[in-house]
Amino acid sequence: MVAWNSALLYDMIYTQPVVYEFDQLRTPTLLLIGDKDTTAIGKDFAPPEVRPTLGRYPDLAKLAAERIAGAKLVEFPELGHAPQMQDPAAFHKALLEGLAKAPTNR
Repeated sequence: MVAWNSALLYDMIYTQPVVYEFDQLRTPTLLLIGDKDTTAIGKDFAPPEVRPTLGRYPDLAKLAAERIAGAKLVEFPELGHAPQMQDPAAFHKALLEGLAKAPTNR
């Protein structure tokens, strides 16, 4: 079961990228990003000269926020892939503040 779920996840990542659909989002969006996150699917298989360009989340987060109408970006400069686990207090504070500011007329 774990292997099957993993296969489905990776298939979705490789065959159904959603970055091209960001401009179609119309819901309030809160992006909570750890700036030290460098994960990138397939990075280990990329050519050596390409690897440094993958998983650049400070840049990617800003681009995502620009493409999603009304998105709010919260960056955690000292945190990585799992800010909710690395600093739960800071993450929850940002999450609750973001939710409190979200429009309620949707």
